[in-house]
Amino acid sequence: MQVVTTEMIERVHTTIIQEWERIKHDESPRFKDLRADPGFARSRCDNCKTDMKDSKVCSACKMIHYCSRQCMKTGWKTHKFSCAALKRDGEQIPKYKEITTQFPWTDVAYNGAGRFTEDFVLARFGVLGWTRKKIGYWAQHSRGGPVPDEVLEAPWHQLTEEEGWRLPREFIPTLALQDSDACRFPPIFETNWTSYYQWRGLPISSPAAMMLHWPLSVYACLKELGLGSEDVIEPRRKLTVFYLGAREEVCFIPVFGELALLFPNTDLDLIMFGEATGSSAQRAKVRGIKKLPRPSAFEYTAPAASGSGTVRVFIDPSPPYYCPSRERSEHPDAIVALNAGLGTYISWQHVILRSFEFDIPFVITDYSQACLVTSEQLMDALHQGLTSTVPEPKNLDDVRVQGVVRKVLKEVQVVNVEKVCAALKKERPSKLNGFMQPGQKAQDWTKLAPGSRNACIQVVNPLRTALE
Repeated sequence: MQVVTTEMIERVHTTIIQEWERIKHDESPRFKDLRADPGFARSRCDNCKTDMKDSKVCSACKMIHYCSRQCMKTGWKTHKFSCAALKRDGEQIPKYKEITTQFPWTDVAYNGAGRFTEDFVLARFGVLGWTRKKIGYWAQHSRGGPVPDEVLEAPWHQLTEEEGWRLPREFIPTLALQDSDACRFPPIFETNWTSYYQWRGLPISSPAAMMLHWPLSVYACLKELGLGSEDVIEPRRKLTVFYLGAREEVCFIPVFGELALLFPNTDLDLIMFGEATGSSAQRAKVRGIKKLPRPSAFEYTAPAASGSGTVRVFIDPSPPYYCPSRERSEHPDAIVALNAGLGTYISWQHVILRSFEFDIPFVITDYSQACLVTSEQLMDALHQGLTSTVPEPKNLDDVRVQGVVRKVLKEVQVVNVEKVCAALKKERPSKLNGFMQPGQKAQDWTKLAPGSRNACIQVVNPLRTALE
């Protein structure tokens, strides 16, 4: 696998900025001449990964590229597991476009091949780049690449709103609220960006949604669990949420202050776990900036007119992979993981098993419904391991997965096997998130199917009271 370096990303950014400068006053269809630029129009065979000009697509889902019938036949061995989900994703394309076209600035991001490239939006607003000093919160917005030192230290060197957002003042979702009609209690709006912008007092021409999808997706996840509130709760509520898998989020922690407006009369503690957050907390301790076991990185209280909600963000210095304790007193009210990839990373298996055994509400987002297929396969593998019904491995991949499951089950030591097995076999429907990042993820050139950050929400383990 090719390692993405800062230099590579900067070269792509330079190309994109130059192209934006060339066409920004052009009224014709955007980026019609970009086909020869950094691979934006290419397709790649899903089986052999060869770049190609002409391709064949799966006749069932019509979402996967192949270079030949032979590759199509060979690729079916793995593609058959996600074919139906990719077809469902394809059927959702109009809804993805409906979310994206709420904003007048998304038109510039579609290239000659019809793919959405978010970097063009950032270039349009002058916030495409790499360093926090130049572009504030947007420094880790582009996918890929290492997390630089300045980002790891970002939680302890907070920026002003102007320094962080780097947008015209009227485009910034300010938390320094004055007496106005914006953000008035209660927070009533429909689950779409247009309605939210109206309640928030933002012009639809603001690109803030490219960043606000992070806190709004946390809100949507908690609401899906039944933990949202549009009314003042008496007495004041305390809510502790473990936010797992945080990475680039350490660069723009103040953006999560938005949650104070969405949870009135609530003290919300958001504790972030992840490789980047662990490194960030350790740096703070070494330098003497923060000495607490779980240092606080940010705190904000909304004004009374907006419900007086408070959000505190903590950085957990534990090893990057969180495993719920057996002590119920240490459990959060909910676990949230954005763009989780449950079936991709081994560490999720510990969280899944313990959340089922100890009734910890757990909700995730992911890039598409097809991304959730691997998580269902993981649930099946865990169930087989717990019930000793593991089938004979058919290939080396099966051997690897079964070995990992055995290792995890030995580490977790499930006591209530019957309860966990029942939870593993439950159906988990997913739904599109109205507060996904506008635009479509265009990283995988083997697929035509749509996808975006925080596109789908899935409740892995519901709130216990909801079950009762």
